[in-house]
Amino acid sequence: MSSAADAFLEHAGRRLAALVGELQGAASPVEVAWILCDFAGQELVLADCVVYLLEGDGRTLMQQAAWGPKRAAPRVLESRIRLKLGQGIVGKCAQLRLPQRTIDARQDRRYVVDDQFNLSELAVPICIDGTLFGVLDSEHPDAGYYGLAHEHALYAIAERGAIRLRELAQAAPLR
Repeated sequence: MSSAADAFLEHAGRRLAALVGELQGAASPVEVAWILCDFAGQELVLADCVVYLLEGDGRTLMQQAAWGPKRAAPRVLESRIRLKLGQGIVGKCAQLRLPQRTIDARQDRRYVVDDQFNLSELAVPICIDGTLFGVLDSEHPDAGYYGLAHEHALYAIAERGAIRLRELAQAAPLR
């Protein structure tokens, strides 16, 4: 059975080039977060997608953008949550800078309920050259939903976001 992630990966070069073009228009990290959520949600036909960005303290992640039920309106996020590095699947992903996947959240003590309980979760780091900017996270109501194709696709999307976030950080004036 072919998934939307498999179809995306078949044409990844062209699709990721379109994402890079869109990201070039982003003037802030929050704009990057919204673009990543919209792109991943549409391209991978996700039920849910959230971008957490690393806060200035370097120890916490804050939800900045969403695709799916957490989105109240275009570019409006309901009830944001903040996680410490190492907390939950998202926090562990950020801490290790490695993708984290749970097949069944009922069996995973790391799982943190957000707006609704889901059974599957996949989190990939938004990082480049060891610098962490955040986490791209998706949840699904079905157990075992995410496979390796989803992980590869989300990782490629997150990597493009990390490149733009690094450019924005380097262009920011020193205070």
